Amino acid sequence: MNHHRPDRKDDVVHDVRLTPGSRLHSITRKQVLGVNSTHHQAVNRVAGLLRATATSPDGVIEGLELAPAHRRVLPFLLSVQFHPERLQGRYPEHRAIFEAFVQACAARGTPTL
Repeated sequence: MNHHRPDRKDDVVHDVRLTPGSRLHSITRKQVLGVNSTHHQAVNRVAGLLRATATSPDGVIEGLELAPAHRRVLPFLLSVQFHPERLQGRYPEHRAIFEAFVQACAARGTPTL
């Protein structure tokens, strides 16, 4: 599978399977999410605090988040190997990723300087 598709950076080029119950699954309400793909590197080993929650058909990890046992460490951590900002205008599930982040920030409040 060709993951380096800068010629189609604003288009869905392949699907990723989302882990049921993951934050990304809850945000997008999808088990399979169409994504764009412009990367030429990928995660090889996942750190102990994290878990892979989005995987392409060829096994490339496309999303990471805190493992359930460690969610208390940070209020919001979500890493994706695609660019939802390029798809959010046409795909509500990609816009939902941004909305979830904004909601998490608002829930924490604005720090005072």
